[in-house]
Amino acid sequence: MSDRKYWESLLEPGILAVVGAGGKTTVVSKLGAVATSLRCPVVVTTTTKMGSEQVAPWKPYYGNDLALGEAHVVEQVKRGQMGAWFQAIAGHKVVGLESELLDTLHDRHPDWSIVVEADGAKTKWLKAPKPHEPVIPTNTVTTIAVVNMRVLGKPLTEDYVHRIEEVQDIMDIPLGDRITPEGVVRLLRHEQGVFQYARGKRIVFCTGCDTVDSTVVDAFLQALQSLSLHKVVLANGYRENCCIQRILTWQ
Repeated sequence: MSDRKYWESLLEPGILAVVGAGGKTTVVSKLGAVATSLRCPVVVTTTTKMGSEQVAPWKPYYGNDLALGEAHVVEQVKRGQMGAWFQAIAGHKVVGLESELLDTLHDRHPDWSIVVEADGAKTKWLKAPKPHEPVIPTNTVTTIAVVNMRVLGKPLTEDYVHRIEEVQDIMDIPLGDRITPEGVVRLLRHEQGVFQYARGKRIVFCTGCDTVDSTVVDAFLQALQSLSLHKVVLANGYRENCCIQRILTWQ
């Protein structure tokens, strides 16, 4: 399959929640762009925060009013554009919508894909969520966990890891030790890990596969065998240059 066909295969009607670290906005942006190119109705948003400059080209509506926000994204969708809706701008960030509002939007437009950045990571490559994170709407059909492969082999330090104490507890390794595929899989498996509060099908989306040796990718895939997943995505590149190389159907 081509890169485009791979992206198409990840799209479906309903809420798609993107969590994890090291490429969430890339995945959200690409899914929205591909859906738009197919003339499929799509809305992108967040339940946490995103960069205001990143979302500005999408011409979003800002506010909590259901009628006004819905009217804005309906008009964008009718024009063949990607709908975009956020609560407010706060400095260099946009504030996301309440998950209940997104559940309502889905109920009113069940044929739309609503792609939600549902987690924050302070631009780091790995994280453990806070007790209230990720913020995943009830009607979510698929939870996509982003794993940046560049973190494998790096030391467990705050240079790469957000909420490092929690990550250390789950991985059960000393600070400064190398991050291994097995350690990242522990973070994916743990009930307070990356998939905390996940709903629907579970997909692991690996970014930066071209930045590590193929043996590292193979070791990560081997470690993932212990998880019950829908698919595993292997991708190269970043932002608009992110290209999917393979999608593996899992257990």
